[in-house]
Amino acid sequence: MKPRDMPIRELIEKLKEEHAALPGIIDDAVITYKTGNLSGAFPVIAEVRETLSQHIIDEEGTLLKFLIEKIGKGSSEPYIKILQDHPKIMKLVEQSVESTYTGWTETETDLNLLKEALANHHKQEEEELYPKVISLL
Repeated sequence: MKPRDMPIRELIEKLKEEHAALPGIIDDAVITYKTGNLSGAFPVIAEVRETLSQHIIDEEGTLLKFLIEKIGKGSSEPYIKILQDHPKIMKLVEQSVESTYTGWTETETDLNLLKEALANHHKQEEEELYPKVISLL
């Protein structure tokens, strides 16, 4: 995967759309599991993994690169810290995928932790990272 080739303003709008959509997708996985369709939830979680993988590449490969070019690495540190949540978030995604093989109890917990981590992370991005990038355009 590589960063999407689009203007930064459009990319940020796309990333915000994904922020808004991901909680619903995770809820769909929870609902699917609660109906007893364990195998049906796997593709939903795989969609979350795919979306987040591309999302992270866009933020790190386009937005962070842009920030560092414009204001330097030192001044970009607060935004780098925000993006350092990405490995933790992807670990939760992978735990969710793995737990689909072990049973609902673990998967529900993992998905709820993922949803909470994403909410906090997305808030930081939308309140700090994205406005900073836009201010430098």
